[in-house]
Amino acid sequence: MGKHIVVIEGSPRVAKNTDRVVGAFLRGAQEAGHTTYKLSLAKNRVNGCIHCMQCGKNGYCAQKDAMEALYPELERADLVVFASPIYFWQITSQMKAAIDRLYALYMMGRFPHGDAGKQMMVFLVCGDADPAAAADAQGFFSGVFEKRLGWKNAGTLVVSGTSRPDFDLEKEGFLQRAYDLGASL
Repeated sequence: MGKHIVVIEGSPRVAKNTDRVVGAFLRGAQEAGHTTYKLSLAKNRVNGCIHCMQCGKNGYCAQKDAMEALYPELERADLVVFASPIYFWQITSQMKAAIDRLYALYMMGRFPHGDAGKQMMVFLVCGDADPAAAADAQGFFSGVFEKRLGWKNAGTLVVSGTSRPDFDLEKEGFLQRAYDLGASL
C-alpha cells in the first residue's frame, strides 16, 4: 500500500527552482504508487499564527485560510515534505507562517509524535554555491520535527548554486535526484 505524501512548498514564486524540484519529486512518488497533496504557498494564502488560543474550538484554527484544507491532509500523512528556498540563510517567511500554524494540531493533541511513525523530508534551494548556506534551515527542521516531535528524517535535498548565470536544475542533476527520492519511497 502506498504512502500519503503531503508537500508544503514555501516559495513565494511559481514555476521556479523550488516548484520544479517539488514537481520532479511528486512525479516519482506518484509513479511509485503514492498519493500526494501539495500546498503551494505562492498560490495559497496562509496567515501567521496570532496565538489566540482558539485552536480546535471552531474548526482547526480561528483563521480561515489555506491551512484548513492542509490540516486533515497532515493528520493522515505518512510523509511530510517541507520545500523552501533559502532567503537570508533561512526558510521563507511563508514557510515559517505555515509551520507556526501547525500549533493548532499540536494544541488539539492531534499533532503526531514519534510513536506515530511520521516521516519528513526537507528540500532547500539556495543561490549560494556552498550547500552549507542551508545549514541553519536544516537545523531548524531537525530541531523542531526530529528532536522535539520525534519524526524520522527520510531525506534531505539541498539544491545549491542557483544564482550562477549558467545554473540549470536538469543539467546539474537536481531534478533527477528529486525524482529518484520520490520513486524510491
